[in-house]
Amino acid sequence: MPLRVNSTLSPKVYIVLSLLVVLALVAVRAEAPSDKSWRIIVFPSGAEFGLEIATDDASRARGYMFREQVGPEEGMLFVFAESALHSFWMKNCKVSLDIIWLDDELRVVDIARDRKPCPVDGECPSILPVKSARYVLEVAGGTTTHERLQRGDALILLGKPIAP
Repeated sequence: MPLRVNSTLSPKVYIVLSLLVVLALVAVRAEAPSDKSWRIIVFPSGAEFGLEIATDDASRARGYMFREQVGPEEGMLFVFAESALHSFWMKNCKVSLDIIWLDDELRVVDIARDRKPCPVDGECPSILPVKSARYVLEVAGGTTTHERLQRGDALILLGKPIAP
């Protein structure tokens, strides 16, 4: 069926509306994450989270600092070259986070639930896992409780392998 132009619209209005639609589509495409920086991780419940991937020192140090929010289906996966007791802190964070340490097979080795941001002035302690981990996943505070995530649970990472 051919597209029909509403005869009540002037040609100028039609052109402006068409350009707005094209610009909106370009903006959406420009915001789409590249294959190198985003993946999907699946919890045992079946819940899926779109991930930002932090593989270098700068992106791992920045993490979720200064973010106004973390969506309910978002996360950040920190990738390290080797398993170790990778410590985290909530310095300059504005939102509560759950921190999940994962081994080489993406099994949960520890969880720090609903960690609150550090005060602007004052102490900001490091958070250490009970076991070594290769990956650390941060999601919105309360997510692991809602999803009933436990130590020993396996997560599934969809996409190509990730290297630091």
